[in-house]
Formats: sequence, C-alpha cells, structure tokens
Amino acid sequence: MSNRSGLRIRDDGRHWLPSQGVDPAPLAELNAECLGLLATRAAEAPRGVALPALLVALRAEWAALPAHAVRRLSVAPFSLFDVGFAQAPRWLEMRARVVHDRSPRDEPAFFAPDAARSITRRMLVYGWHLARSRPRVACLVFGSTMPVVESLAACSLTVLEAAAERSAEDLRPRWATQTMFWRELLFMASAGADSRLHDLLLGGIQRLAAESLAAHAP
Repeated sequence: MSNRSGLRIRDDGRHWLPSQGVDPAPLAELNAECLGLLATRAAEAPRGVALPALLVALRAEWAALPAHAVRRLSVAPFSLFDVGFAQAPRWLEMRARVVHDRSPRDEPAFFAPDAARSITRRMLVYGWHLARSRPRVACLVFGSTMPVVESLAACSLTVLEAAAERSAEDLRPRWATQTMFWRELLFMASAGADSRLHDLLLGGIQRLAAESLAAHAP
C-alpha cells in the first residue's frame, strides 16, 4: 500500500485551502490513505469475499488505480470520504453521550475495523480543528451545515475519541451510490486528464454547497 498512499502531497496542482489560511496537507493525506486502502482491497480481496457495491461495480478500476491517480485525487478540495458529518443529530447525540441502537448494515464495510477507527479518529480531530479555526471552510470540506460544525467545535477530545469508535464503520466514499461519478473520477485521475478531473472536483464542491444550503432550508 505504501506505493499508493506514500505520496508527495504538495506536488500536484493548486489548492484553495491555503488562501483560507488552512494547510491542505492533512486533508490530502486522509484522502490518499483512504484511496490507497480501497485500491489495495479491490486488488487483493479473494474472489467470493463480500465487498461494498461500489467496489464490486468498479473493482477493476479500483484495483488498477496507480499511485499518480491517488496523488491527483488526494488533493481534492474536500474530503472524498465521509463518516456522517452532515447528520447534525449524531453530533448532538455524541455530546449528550446518548446510547442508540445501530441499524443493521445493508452492505459490507469499506474498511477494516482498525484502519477505519484510525482514519475516523484523525478525520474527526481534523474536522474539530477546522470547526474551531475556520468553520465555513469546515462546512465545505466535509459537506456539513453550520449547526453541525458548531456542535463539532464544542466537543471535547474525549467525546471525539468515543465518536470515532462508534462511527468508524460508517466511513465510506462520499456519494458511494453514484457509480458513474466514481467511474469517471477514477478514469480521469488514472488517465492524467487534469482539466476534466478539475471540473469533476469543482462540481463536487458545488454539490456540497448545494447540499449544505438544502439542509439549511426550512
């Protein structure tokens, strides 16, 4: 996996986060690690082992994803992966430490439990840092609403640690049911079609902004 996610994070293209006073490297590292893990899983999982639908549909594309494609995708100006940041009630539940029964999963998890917990913990801490320092940036990076970001900013590190344990199995690619979007994303990154890839990622930012506005609507 080191050849897929041990990347020169700052070498590929410009990024809007520095203009907001935010270092893009942590986000790129999280994106790269998740992409590399899924590429490795698609390549190495034995036939017959249950995989999430997105990996089943695009197994060849994920398995063949080269390091340069991971590098191009990792500098997306938003998190390509999600642990449910858009769900405001979940953050409120975390703060109140209310215990709720989880619904049964409808498909296999995307990541192994240990990796999912590690990534989710770092993603939550990074989100918490942005929520406190650049809340509007946090909304765009994670596709969240301001109430969610404010709730996250108010969490203690102890609550974040517990949240990582509870939410890790929810870690998944953003828009995981949209196979055509991911097919084009992986293809353009692999082909080095930077102009089209830029358009796709810009479209992702616009989609996140629209989803955030819709969530705010009465």
